[in-house]
Amino acid sequence: MNKHKKEQKFSKRQRKIGLAVFYTLLGTAALVAIALLLAEIRETDLADASGDVTASFVDAGSEHPTPFRFRNVAEEMGVILRHGPGPRTRVLPEDTGSGLAWGDYDGDGDWDLYIVNFPGPLRQEPDSTGYNRLFRNDGDHFTDVTHEAGVADLDGFGMGASFADYDDDGDVDLYVTNFGKNRLFRNRGDGTFEEVAAQAGVADSLWSCGVAWGDYDRDGHLDLYVTNYVHYDDSGMEPGLQMDAATGTFSIPFTLNPNSFDPQPNRLYRNRGDGTFEEVAVMSGVSNPRGRSFAATFTDFDGDGWLDLYVNNDVSTNKLFRNRGADFQGEGVVVFQDISTATGTADPRGSMGLSVAEIGTMTGEADGLPDLFITHWVAQENALYQSFLTADGRLEYRDKTRHLRLGEISIEMVGWGSAFADFDLDGNIDLAVANGSTLELRDDPGRLKAEPVFLFRNSGRIFYNTAATAGEALRKKYWARGLAVADFDADGDVDIAIAVNRGQPLLLRNDTETGNHALTVLLAGSSAVCFGAKIEVRVKDKVQLFWYGSDVTFLGMHAPEAVFGLGANTSADEIKVTWADGKTTSIQDVPAGRLVVRYPAE
Repeated sequence: MNKHKKEQKFSKRQRKIGLAVFYTLLGTAALVAIALLLAEIRETDLADASGDVTASFVDAGSEHPTPFRFRNVAEEMGVILRHGPGPRTRVLPEDTGSGLAWGDYDGDGDWDLYIVNFPGPLRQEPDSTGYNRLFRNDGDHFTDVTHEAGVADLDGFGMGASFADYDDDGDVDLYVTNFGKNRLFRNRGDGTFEEVAAQAGVADSLWSCGVAWGDYDRDGHLDLYVTNYVHYDDSGMEPGLQMDAATGTFSIPFTLNPNSFDPQPNRLYRNRGDGTFEEVAVMSGVSNPRGRSFAATFTDFDGDGWLDLYVNNDVSTNKLFRNRGADFQGEGVVVFQDISTATGTADPRGSMGLSVAEIGTMTGEADGLPDLFITHWVAQENALYQSFLTADGRLEYRDKTRHLRLGEISIEMVGWGSAFADFDLDGNIDLAVANGSTLELRDDPGRLKAEPVFLFRNSGRIFYNTAATAGEALRKKYWARGLAVADFDADGDVDIAIAVNRGQPLLLRNDTETGNHALTVLLAGSSAVCFGAKIEVRVKDKVQLFWYGSDVTFLGMHAPEAVFGLGANTSADEIKVTWADGKTTSIQDVPAGRLVVRYPAE
């Protein structure tokens, strides 16, 4: 009798599990069907981005007149690269990459550009032109110095890149993520690099994507977090071209669906200070084994002085890991606590790009803590989470996406790289987003749908997409992926570089005419105290914030500079830097221009 009851209970449990699995699969299938239906019944790439949305949003798609003016100067300045040579073969690694990164590798004071590439179709012989490029900034043009610098990564299938001085010798090194083994190029200081990933212990062979730098344990050494995506294995099941006779369209192969592949754990490399790293992700509670991770940022989200970690996951829940170092004053192993659900940041959508800024002045609820902007897949719209501290001191986030007019306009897009920057220097933080669909053309499955770039101007109250009136290059459509910003021509305003999948990169020079003034802040100190540092600029009763190295974009890195718009003002009343180790530096009455803030001497 007891045995019969146990069998009966087990049978009910099985039924519940079966139903749960069934409804989960049904929900996933429905979401994909909706996205495909949108693409099938509408010419989404030809539609007005502001059409067919709620009445309150009809006039928010554009603003006239707009001051923004950008011009693509890539070819005339020598930034020439054909990304991913050869035909597209309908596999996930090819459609995902690649990114780009800004950094001053030669220490001459201007920003050089590293663009990631891969050697053509995954299953074919590599193309000799499909390697990464390092373009040295020579002022009036860029020079390709890839081979002489030794950073081509000829055997890599490139995803992303990031510059940082991990060994604290005064020049920036370069970390490159791959579909395959990652590379760490140590800067020799003479214009060349040495590949040392294996010796340093960071040559992860999983499919890696994003990178975050920060001294999470505050021991004075710069640590490294690497996001890994999926275990991609389609051996023996290559995608074919099969047409559905009923619809006249080609079937979508499983090789393009990330749900077809198991997630991979991420890596946290603790810097030992001797040129090597120790992998401690599981020990520290941030391996995120169920996440298909694209991007991550080390940022002090709760203001307790210790760098927390946010991780973007594709078709798996995003994670906010709180650093508990403040709870124990850093004694023993520093561990993290998953507070995603409690804070409202456990976003389950397909998350790609990640940016950080304080947008509370737009809502009248600034709290001095970083907010999160996240790009998503088609039919999911992008997200902007604003932080709040509750009465009892708890951290929570509220979705302000539609309130600020960033949601509905992005429903039909697939967003990738992003950047917060004040493009017209009026004191309001603007936003750029790279878009590029992962849906194929109905009549040509060898090509993806191109999409326009978003260039949102901050009116002080809401965002307006002004791309269509900001220049010829921004009226076109691309298969964009990585996006990174820098004032590469040192004229005081912020320019944009965009990596285009299977295409030529864009170098969008900011030619906006404005009488506004700029203050560019650079930090001079070890990477351990700079990454994650908070920079505050006060002009009259307005405070602007910037977190160094935290706005991580997608598969890349913005230039490590903070460009603040002063509007008509010719100076800032105060600059305050809170370094990552908690020390502060304050400077009063700072004129517009360029300022280097140095770490305080002992």
